[in-house]
Amino acid sequence: MSNLCRSSEVLGVERTAAATTVPSAARWTALCAGAEAVGMTAAALAAKTSQVVAGERSSVFAAFAALSLVVAGGLVEGIALGTAQAAGLRRWLPRLDRRRWVLVTVAVAGIGWAAASAPAALSGGQEGAPPPWPLLLAGAAVLGALMGAALGAAQALVLRGHVAHPWRWVGANAVAWAPAMAVIFLGASTPGADWPVAAVAGLGAVTGLAAGTVLGLASGWFLPSLAGSSPHSRVVLAVLGSPTHRLLDRSLVTLRLRGAVSGRVFELPAMYATDRAGMVILPGRPDTKRWWRNLRRPAAMEVLLRGSWRPAVGVVLQPGAAGYDDAVATYSRRWPRVRAVGTGPVVRIGVQETPAFLG
Repeated sequence: MSNLCRSSEVLGVERTAAATTVPSAARWTALCAGAEAVGMTAAALAAKTSQVVAGERSSVFAAFAALSLVVAGGLVEGIALGTAQAAGLRRWLPRLDRRRWVLVTVAVAGIGWAAASAPAALSGGQEGAPPPWPLLLAGAAVLGALMGAALGAAQALVLRGHVAHPWRWVGANAVAWAPAMAVIFLGASTPGADWPVAAVAGLGAVTGLAAGTVLGLASGWFLPSLAGSSPHSRVVLAVLGSPTHRLLDRSLVTLRLRGAVSGRVFELPAMYATDRAGMVILPGRPDTKRWWRNLRRPAAMEVLLRGSWRPAVGVVLQPGAAGYDDAVATYSRRWPRVRAVGTGPVVRIGVQETPAFLG
């Protein structure tokens, strides 16, 4: 806990102007769900047709035709997803190369899906008994995580220069695609060879909607992390602001302060110590962080303490300043294993009991 939270600004959330235009969870999920509905319908129809073509006769031509149909279906899925996601990012990242986003999505998601589907297509649906459901879903989740990481890496290359943390998109896609691919495989494994085309198309659409919803909800949760807070910090802040805050209250507190120059509001969790004068916080790696610099002069802020926001006044104390040694002693008593105490700035916070000022 000490090493994790001492660098509190690493866990911080900066509510920037850009962050306010991040696609909403509802919009992002709707876009992904719609795209996957279109893509999975096309993929299902392509798979159904390819089974008919491959099953008619055993020939190189039939195999090539079946594979071409599956690839075409996968490309439709990649185009639909890439286009929808690019549209969702347009307002947030207006300078993003949306054409390149679509191209890399087609290359990884579309062709990857086509490659995963090719063996079934070439077999003409005659593989025999399917594997047990738990094994099928576990394998699909692993495949989804791998393909998601590859897709996230490709899209992160497009995101570079537009967001502060593009490589977080790799993990986001791995997490999101694992359950989404399980849903896709579940739907793809349901229809039998005797199902009519309309039923296969309908199931493909429903499967796409379900998988896209899972994909959108999971990946959309990570979107704000590309511009500011780490996913872990968002979880910590969510706990501190929830009825379960008592799990972390003894060690962590949430700070909210306004940038002296930018006027932007920051939130960050931090380890704290208390004494009769108030609260003491040790900024981690102060030479590389900026949040504490807004408190070089006493400044109004807010503290989320034990589930309630309270107005406060914070100020940075440097070595040699009045009250510095007492603040360091307070922090050292509470966190005796934390190093670098007494060698850099500490933040002294006086908490009030009146209603919050930032609203």
